[in-house]
Amino acid sequence: MTMKHDERRDSIRAKRFISVRHRLVKHLKRKVESPWQFSTSENMSLSGLLFVSAAPYHPKDTIELQVTMSGVLDIFNGFGQVVRVSHKKGDNYHVAVRYADLKFKHRRSKIA
Repeated sequence: MTMKHDERRDSIRAKRFISVRHRLVKHLKRKVESPWQFSTSENMSLSGLLFVSAAPYHPKDTIELQVTMSGVLDIFNGFGQVVRVSHKKGDNYHVAVRYADLKFKHRRSKIA
């Protein structure tokens, strides 16, 4: 017997493998200074992102994100709240994030 899950996403997810730079900035409502980590996305939408992480984030953690396509085009720079974490093979995790800072900046190239 399979259970049907309600769809909670408010926008369509696209399977995209894009560079994600991330770091923890708040855990249990306390500010944290953690180093930047690098990974790739699994999928993304206008409201959130799923990426692979070696860092074991927790639901409700706030992380800072820099999402870049091909190293030259900024997709998203801001903060997100972790909504779900699932253990993947090895020491990796799938981390689902809802963007917390939706003041989208114009996309810009890092090449002058």
